Amino acid sequence: MLSSSLVQHSSVSALNRHSRIGKLNLRDERSPLINRRPVSCLAASSDPYSVLGIGPDADNNEINRAYSKKKYEYRHDTANLQKVEQAHSSLMLSALSRRVKAGGAVPKDIKYADVEPLFPWRPKRWDATPQVIMIVGAIQLFLSISSFQSPNMSKLIGSMLIGIAGNVVKQNAISPPPKDPDLATEEEAGRAGRNFVRGGLLGLLATFAGMVVFTAPESLAQALNFKLPGILATQPGLLISMKVAGVALSNWIMTSFYY
Repeated sequence: MLSSSLVQHSSVSALNRHSRIGKLNLRDERSPLINRRPVSCLAASSDPYSVLGIGPDADNNEINRAYSKKKYEYRHDTANLQKVEQAHSSLMLSALSRRVKAGGAVPKDIKYADVEPLFPWRPKRWDATPQVIMIVGAIQLFLSISSFQSPNMSKLIGSMLIGIAGNVVKQNAISPPPKDPDLATEEEAGRAGRNFVRGGLLGLLATFAGMVVFTAPESLAQALNFKLPGILATQPGLLISMKVAGVALSNWIMTSFYY
């Protein structure tokens, strides 16, 4: 009887030991499966390029465009918006570190990436292609030359309209409207209207700046009761030609080097 009880006790101990080992093995086997998914999600979300939806070779302009797009897309999603902010900050800091180590000048859009712009709609630097620069320049130059031959304000209006059209085309090239409006997001659906409004405002701003600069001598002379030089006093059409030239030059600069 004693031997049978010992055998039974040893069997129960072995069974308990086996069950504990089985639980440990099962726990060890399950743990990688349990931990693997959060790690992969964290790795995917920690890649700033993937968060912004751009490639590793994207330049600063592409990064900023993607950042603005994602901010608008997730404006009602606090969690994803925070990821977008962190991804953009990470890329800007990486670019800043590379510039500092290389000893080069740090662009302002990287140096002040964490500072909200005072005027978000202000003109920003963006060089057009050489073909666009030459074509727009040739048209504006033709209007300027023709205005000296036959001065009239219609050429000034024509220069302004060409500037507006060029700015709208450039806006559509930088931020293209969706090809299929039915499949577009809310941000993509409003691009065409925003591009038109921004292009029009840039054209009006360039026209205003050109007129102010090239009519400054006339305005200053009138304010100080000075007499204009003889050629300007005897040929008032020359003042109109100067306004057209100023508007043409200003619109060419805006279309070619800003957006």
